[in-house]
Amino acid sequence: MKIGDIVTRKIYGEDMQFCIIGFYTNQASGERVAILALLDPNLIIEASVQDLAPISARNLFALTTPMFVH
Repeated sequence: MKIGDIVTRKIYGEDMQFCIIGFYTNQASGERVAILALLDPNLIIEASVQDLAPISARNLFALTTPMFVH
């Protein structure tokens, strides 16, 4: 799997879809963990391209996980 892939979690079946936005390795277990963004059609909006600003991957990870990402 790679960043940008659309996935579901086995626990939810196909009821919820997520986009992979990053990965990190759990330092305690060594397990590879995906950082997911929920895809919710109720939250889809439109915006002028001029109204958009890029965000760094580091800042994005800081918003999505309580753990420090290396």
